[in-house]
Amino acid sequence: MSATDRKAFEISLDRIGRGDATPAEAAAAIRKALTSEPSLTERVYDVLRDVTWRTLTSRSFGGELSQWFEVVRHASALAASRNAGGMSERMRAFADLISQSARFAELQPLEEVLKRKHTKSLLSAIAGAGKAVSNIALMSILGLRESNLSRVTGALQGTGLIERSSSGKEASFALTDLGRRVARKLDIAVNDPATDREWWHQAPYPLAIWTASGEPVGANAAFYRLTCSKEPHVLPSLADWKMTIAKTARDERLTSKDTWRLQIDDATWIQFMETVTSDGSLCILGSDVSLAMKAMSEVEHALKIAKEAEALARRELADIQNRLVAYQSANSHVRDEIMSVAARSNQRVRETIHGWTHTAENQIVPNELHAVEKDLGAMQVAVRNLMGPVFTEGNFASGWIDPNHVVTEAMNTARELDPSIHATASFGKVPRVRGAASPLRTVLNHMVLIGTRHGAYEFRGALKGSKLVTTVRVKSPDEHAQLTPFEVVTSLGLGYCRAIVETNGGAFEVRETGSGTDTMIVFSWPIEDRTAHGGKIKYGPPAKASKSRRRPVRGIVD
Repeated sequence: MSATDRKAFEISLDRIGRGDATPAEAAAAIRKALTSEPSLTERVYDVLRDVTWRTLTSRSFGGELSQWFEVVRHASALAASRNAGGMSERMRAFADLISQSARFAELQPLEEVLKRKHTKSLLSAIAGAGKAVSNIALMSILGLRESNLSRVTGALQGTGLIERSSSGKEASFALTDLGRRVARKLDIAVNDPATDREWWHQAPYPLAIWTASGEPVGANAAFYRLTCSKEPHVLPSLADWKMTIAKTARDERLTSKDTWRLQIDDATWIQFMETVTSDGSLCILGSDVSLAMKAMSEVEHALKIAKEAEALARRELADIQNRLVAYQSANSHVRDEIMSVAARSNQRVRETIHGWTHTAENQIVPNELHAVEKDLGAMQVAVRNLMGPVFTEGNFASGWIDPNHVVTEAMNTARELDPSIHATASFGKVPRVRGAASPLRTVLNHMVLIGTRHGAYEFRGALKGSKLVTTVRVKSPDEHAQLTPFEVVTSLGLGYCRAIVETNGGAFEVRETGSGTDTMIVFSWPIEDRTAHGGKIKYGPPAKASKSRRRPVRGIVD
């Protein structure tokens, strides 16, 4: 057989499989195919399988069933004559199925089934539900026993009016397409889910739907109430709706790429969120966010006030800093002038004492002149250390400093200025150290010169690892007995000492002692243990002064 003939046979068989051929046409085409080309036997089997499946599943139990039975039976016989026994047996099974269906249609025709008792009631119950109904519910609705219900449902299943589904031991029944058509012919109201209102109509929140191209699909009543729009049938396209809603708004805020808020009036804000549903439609969910926006407005107003207050405080701080710079500048000039005068006066007194000491006629120096020298020296130290700038920030160059010398000099000055001071200092074992010398000198001088005026009576220093630890004991005056340790430090005017210590990487601690009336201030100052070249620094006692240098009076220097 030529390829052209084979192609023609295959086209004829395809028409049969699609259901486009009558039983007579199918019989002729199958007979020619099996007689002319036995290799088409399997293809014929596939076609008859499709015919049988379509006939059974569609419940098409009409007058053609017997004709199709003859077509299949004849095809089975031809296949057997062509030594295709396996295919022949399988085709004969199709013929048996069609024969059984034809016999069922003869015994239980549709017209007879519809006239039976309970048939219309059962169809009405399922049609009214609009979905599958369980056998238990049907027994309750119809008042039937299980055996009687099974006979009714079996007949309706056989005629293709209902279909059965199972869930465990419970069975449910629903109308087929044929069942819906028959129910409508019987004037039974069919609640068809396909014609029910769309799902968004039942949503409790405002919802509107557009197609992917922006054409309106529908919206629920809550959406129209929220947007104060007209009836649902006038929902515009998505672009027109957005333009209309934006024109009526007083203000608009975009919170994200798919969420925005509109102000409708003085007190009403509406939020819309756009998303894409599983079927590709555009869905807009609306909500009233008036309360949230009111709270946000109050927060923004409070934040605005805070920012204005902050700006004012910054301006005042800048003004204070400018005044402080001016004060420090003027204070620096006054300090230099006082120190210059004190230095000149003290130099003249020393020269006088030196002249009197080396004059043969009179080698006795009056005690009053020695007292003047001490007072002038104390004034020099006090002015130099108290009127100097207070360093609380910045990077300071490293240098060597002798804490023992600084504290001794400050203690001598404090006693000279106020003989009633009986404070003690123990820094004798602290060696000369290297670190931020300038701010450390400032802290030590202020702790001694100011602290002794407010009850500081003991100063101890020790080198612990890479830190210089200083302990100051303060006896709180009676009027400060109820103050906390921090308040005591503040009352001493030493708050900036804490700032200097902490800015330079140290620690500043204030705590009460066991007596309850004393306060102990402990602060540590970091010192360097390596040189600029990486070598380890060796600490030792302060270097001895040169013999040619004149010893300062009681530790007071120029």
